[in-house]
Amino acid sequence: MLKICIIGGATAGWWAAGAIEKLLPDTKIVLYDSPDIPHLGVGESTLPQIKSWFDSLGLKEHEWVDECNAVKKYGNYKQGWDNPIGDPYILRFWYNRGQFKEMMDDPTMWSYKPGTDRTPNKQKFWDKIETDYDYAYHVCAESSGLMMKKTCERTEVRFETLTELPPGFDLYLDCTGFGRKFVKDFTEMPISKNHKLDSAWVCPMQREDHPIEEYTKSIARRYGWQFQVDLQNRTGLGYVFSSSHVSDKDALLEYYTFWDYKALPKEEWLHENQKPLHVKRKPVEGCEPRLIKWKPMVLENPWSDNVVALGSAAGFVDPLEATALFNLQAGIDNLIKAIQRGVKPKAYNRQMRNIWRDSLRFQECHYVNSQREDTGFWRHITEERPEYSKKAWEYYNRYSSEFSWIFPSGIWAQQNIYLNTHKDYYETAN
Repeated sequence: MLKICIIGGATAGWWAAGAIEKLLPDTKIVLYDSPDIPHLGVGESTLPQIKSWFDSLGLKEHEWVDECNAVKKYGNYKQGWDNPIGDPYILRFWYNRGQFKEMMDDPTMWSYKPGTDRTPNKQKFWDKIETDYDYAYHVCAESSGLMMKKTCERTEVRFETLTELPPGFDLYLDCTGFGRKFVKDFTEMPISKNHKLDSAWVCPMQREDHPIEEYTKSIARRYGWQFQVDLQNRTGLGYVFSSSHVSDKDALLEYYTFWDYKALPKEEWLHENQKPLHVKRKPVEGCEPRLIKWKPMVLENPWSDNVVALGSAAGFVDPLEATALFNLQAGIDNLIKAIQRGVKPKAYNRQMRNIWRDSLRFQECHYVNSQREDTGFWRHITEERPEYSKKAWEYYNRYSSEFSWIFPSGIWAQQNIYLNTHKDYYETAN
């Protein structure tokens, strides 16, 4: 019998325990839940893969949706990524690579201007793909962990703070978040200089009578981007930013304008042209904005010796495109398959690095291909734009496919279109 020790009782720990119970019946599981390990409660947007994964664990969609205060998500609403006052667009979960090629070869899909590159007729692309989509969910991360906890029948829970690994186990799962308390190999994957965002102001807001948005809102701002994630019972509202380009205080002031333009005296407004992008909201009672800091990094070898890092312990970068919960899910799922198949840690690590690379490239595309140059942050992060415009279509062909685990080719295609990544580069890459 395989003896597994899970350290950390938040979302990562209980997701791991629940999945192992269901898929690895011949195991002994002990979970250490310590008050010294913070429950961040961030990462509430998902990708469509969560549905099939929960199905594989015997979790019925109609049951866990209400328990997790979940809301269907039909794509990502984006604004301000092409320019500060750019038109919004919705990146849909669209997978059909063959259909996209037909659209690319249609000359009516492109705008031709003398002396300029050919740019997409975005409305025509939009109309063409509008009816072809899948869905994901917004979920309360903490509630999803508690939901998974309820399914566990043979996991032994010990409320204890560990200073060293307890003896007697074959495998240890480090689910201690940014603390990475028991990671054995801290070698980091090389990541681009463009992954500059390392801070976030976050706060849960009251739902009141605001309509539920069935999209994750990702709106580019002067030093990063803001998000809005609607749940059944509240709204997650946050500002992810680069501390190298703005102070925590000034970022907080900008964050206030997201939910109430008149919340601050006029002399504290950062810019006269800064307008609220949300109607007035109130924080959940007893809550106030809190600052989260992290070092953008990904472990080269999340499985080292007999310790496997999962969730944010394995890595955390810019949470754009809802990769936090997906990477946790992928880490658990691939670990279970590795155990079932007798796969060695080296192969597991290689697989996780490939998933992270796909994720990192797609996030990077949002920034480098942006047309924004209104602040030092955007001027720095778009320096490689001319070269990266070509790379974006190369990645579409080389690193993604219709059946990709994380970002299928259709998702890459939409992003390239809406950031005006020109057809000339598509043809060069093909």
